[in-house]
Amino acid sequence: MDGAHKADVSNAGHKNGNADGDLPDRRSPQQIERDIEAARANLAVTLDEIVDRVKPANVAARAMDKVRAQFIDSDTGAPRKERIVPLAGGAAGLLLLVVLVKSRGKGGKNVESAKKVTNVKGRKKR
Repeated sequence: MDGAHKADVSNAGHKNGNADGDLPDRRSPQQIERDIEAARANLAVTLDEIVDRVKPANVAARAMDKVRAQFIDSDTGAPRKERIVPLAGGAAGLLLLVVLVKSRGKGGKNVESAKKVTNVKGRKKR
């Protein structure tokens, strides 16, 4: 909210523009109505801005812009290798770790299942 939409409602809520309230309000009914309308317009614009800020699509777009700014230089549009390379290396290391863990787990299971097949075949032969 940049304040550009705010209307002049300096007299609204104050008697004759005096904050201490000693003097009676000398605004005409028309001026009071204009002040109320200006305050309503200001409130409507403020609410529209709030709705726009919390709209899920806009929240997601801002989040993507922040992430993109971490990996792409906004001045040149070139990728930031000093941030991309460590991330890619970490992802490759994690992928390698997952592959190794899964391959070790399958190796043990295959040996046990092979023993079961042999035992079953051995029983059938007897």
